Amino acid sequence: MSLISNVGRTAPSTRLLIAGIYACLAIGAITMVYPFLLMISGSFKSNVDRNDFDVIPAFFHDDTVLYRKHLECKYNNSLTKYCPANQIKAYEFRLINPPEKTEKQKVTDWKEFETSAKIPAGWYNLGYMFHTGDRLLLQKEREFRAKVMTLAGNSLEKFNSKFDTHIENWLAVGRIIERPTERRYQLGESPLEEEFYRFKAEQPTWFRFYPNLDGLFVQIFIEPIYGRDIGEYNKAHGTTYKNYNEIILAPSAPENTFEKKDWERFVRDELNMQFIRISPDAGVLFAKFLSERYSGNLDLLNIRYKTAFKSFSAVPYPQDLLHSSNRLVDWSEFVRVVPVEHISVTSPEIEFRRFLCKKYRNLETLNYAHNSAYGSFDTVPIPARELDYADFLVHKKEIRCEFIAANYKQVIDYIFLHGRALMNTVIYCLLAVVFALTVNPMAAYALSRFKLPSTYKILLFCMATMAFPPAVAMIPNFLLLKHLDLLNTFAALILPGVANGFNIFLLKGFFDSLPRELYESAEIDGAGEWTIFWHITMSLSQPILAVLALGAFTAAYGNFMFAFILCPDEKMWTLMVFLYQLQIGGHMGLTFAALLVAAIPTFIAFILCQKVIMRGIVVPVEK
Repeated sequence: MSLISNVGRTAPSTRLLIAGIYACLAIGAITMVYPFLLMISGSFKSNVDRNDFDVIPAFFHDDTVLYRKHLECKYNNSLTKYCPANQIKAYEFRLINPPEKTEKQKVTDWKEFETSAKIPAGWYNLGYMFHTGDRLLLQKEREFRAKVMTLAGNSLEKFNSKFDTHIENWLAVGRIIERPTERRYQLGESPLEEEFYRFKAEQPTWFRFYPNLDGLFVQIFIEPIYGRDIGEYNKAHGTTYKNYNEIILAPSAPENTFEKKDWERFVRDELNMQFIRISPDAGVLFAKFLSERYSGNLDLLNIRYKTAFKSFSAVPYPQDLLHSSNRLVDWSEFVRVVPVEHISVTSPEIEFRRFLCKKYRNLETLNYAHNSAYGSFDTVPIPARELDYADFLVHKKEIRCEFIAANYKQVIDYIFLHGRALMNTVIYCLLAVVFALTVNPMAAYALSRFKLPSTYKILLFCMATMAFPPAVAMIPNFLLLKHLDLLNTFAALILPGVANGFNIFLLKGFFDSLPRELYESAEIDGAGEWTIFWHITMSLSQPILAVLALGAFTAAYGNFMFAFILCPDEKMWTLMVFLYQLQIGGHMGLTFAALLVAAIPTFIAFILCQKVIMRGIVVPVEK
């Protein structure tokens, strides 16, 4: 009775102790799981939300955050593209909010204009094409790469031959940076650029964003000269504008003398040639300009142009104003000197205004339809914000799915497009496991089975190898393998770790625990030493062998520094070397995604080995 009563008195304290242990374990689990969940969450993020420490990414359920991410990628992570196009000032995409209200008629009119007008591919940028400032791979860049890979039959040799390039891997394909409004931006004769422009013209219109020349004229040219205070501009020009948004890049030179000078400087020196038009009346001046430029030598002009004109007056204005050529060089110089009254400007917004003028005929009808108060047709902007938001609402599900998978798609592409990286890793890990499960068990078997006089000295030597970190042996191993001329080979990766002191010590102890009677029975039955080793020792050692295999795989799979030093040739790099390279100058979300993808094989290997370990060690002990 006293014993039972004592147990009863101590039971509450025991339960309290157990509860405390479980509480400590739970707290420890939280401190481990929470950072891991943050890493998983971070693997879906971009610049807009990378500083948000949430377990579930906000864009999964918050449309505002998703809209900001959409703008970030549609404008290729470039505020210098977004701000002029929308004629606003924004300092971060994560601070941009959807428009409070949208006029559907504005969007409808733009869609109608976009459908009816044959807008050249050089007049707009393709969104989701590249992520300015880092190595994020966006949707259209992936699609363009996939297209040219298909055209080349997934052969780098055929690709280099077809597109006149010299790339060494597919990762060098895809990123084409456009600057369609800059004077210096011209396309060469590259077949790859031509293919890109064909690809660009085939894309859905909601991936486009149009440069607003009014916004560019103000934000890139006017404000740096006169400052952000419209008062300084008004004082210098004798105008009464209320803000910079009232200033436009007129189709022709303004009447105001000072505004005319600004317009002329911007058009002659800064604006891309494809937006500039010269009146046919200047044809005589163009012929005179060419005659003076070539000193009257028409043959020289024909040689440079690869033409056969009979006179300078027969030379027409160039039709291709985007591809670099000798004709475009001469045309650019002519634009700088032709009298300003012959120069005019066209652009998406100017053509849109002409479309509206033709459709509505008078300003009152337009203002009523757009619920606006435009002062004239010349001040009607491209409804960029309304258009972006309307497209976002239509394609919201598609956009969310893209951001969920984008970082992981890039990591997987990176792994598979590095020619031999995956194969090198598979071969390296396979050889590491095979040698770990043959050399170490045989050495340990010899020490356990034959009771050599120097067994303990050998074990002491094996234990001594554990006293030094791997980095200490890195330089001697490198020098030895270099002298043996084994660098950039799998032998260099495998040989230094074939015999492992700790593994031999561990296996020797396990083999010592096996019943000696089994060996004696096998010898009586006439079994040879190899049969005894393979069918008895190795069969009964599956749990410890699983531990060794897991360790060998993990060490080989996660080997970065040693693999990089021993194999400086990129063709012999393993997966970890390439993933580390991906993280350099990369992006936080991309880094997290790479770490999670890289952890999958190790996790699978652990699960497979865990079953063997549990069945061979824990279950017999419980029995």
